Amino acid sequence: MNINTKSKRLYLAAGIATLLLAPLGSALGKPEQCIKADTKCDYDLLCAFKVELAEKMILFKTFVANSPRTKSAKKSTSNGVKYDGALYTAALAEAKKEDPSATGDELAALAYNKFAKKVKVTLDAQAAQYQSCKSLDVTPKSSLRGTWTGMRTSKKDCTVYGEPPNDSEVGVSLDDVKKSSEGCLEIWESDRGHEAIHEDICRRRLANRERPPLTLQDYIDEDTEAYRYNVQHAANDLTQMQLRCTADPKTKDFRKRADDLLKKAVQYQANKGMKP
Repeated sequence: MNINTKSKRLYLAAGIATLLLAPLGSALGKPEQCIKADTKCDYDLLCAFKVELAEKMILFKTFVANSPRTKSAKKSTSNGVKYDGALYTAALAEAKKEDPSATGDELAALAYNKFAKKVKVTLDAQAAQYQSCKSLDVTPKSSLRGTWTGMRTSKKDCTVYGEPPNDSEVGVSLDDVKKSSEGCLEIWESDRGHEAIHEDICRRRLANRERPPLTLQDYIDEDTEAYRYNVQHAANDLTQMQLRCTADPKTKDFRKRADDLLKKAVQYQANKGMKP
């Protein structure tokens, strides 16, 4: 499940995603590698990868801040993020009110749908700030970050599909989505890696017939790990573009702010021994 300003990653179905797939960059479709050995300083790419990192950091922070795991951590803080829990509490209360008879997996899925919508609202409220690249005098090109509308992991068979039309349960072949999409391959691979996390956990769940019922915390902690992957991927991509622009004095102010973002992203690296 994945949330994004383009709705391309707002996965409200209770679908869940593996790194045990074919290489993420195999079977290239229309998304193309944007950062190549001969890539020079490109303001549009520098902007795109900064926006990608900023967005994924907001999502990661929001999920961590609302996890009961963070609440029980030392000083109620995890990865530099302090527990808040407002969205978690509201989503769970709304789910119980909507369907008082819902329990276990059903309640968790319903609550997560509501939680994801609240996270999307939180992200949208910060869009004007994190999407700004004014110091480069460029307007962010959303097409560089991908024209695909999303990916989703089926909770029934753990297969990753393209986001289905009209929020139906019938997904679109990921190969078909890739062939009809444009954007940076780096970001496609980041999205695919996000779903790989869900796919892996999904397969482990299906294999464990005696697992306890899912909870809203399970969904939040799972997506926390998936967004952690996105943050680390985006940080690597932005770093590569930063290096290509070090000799351009016009990027100095932008790169300074981007460096601050990269330093903060280090806090979001996985703790030793942490499991989703």
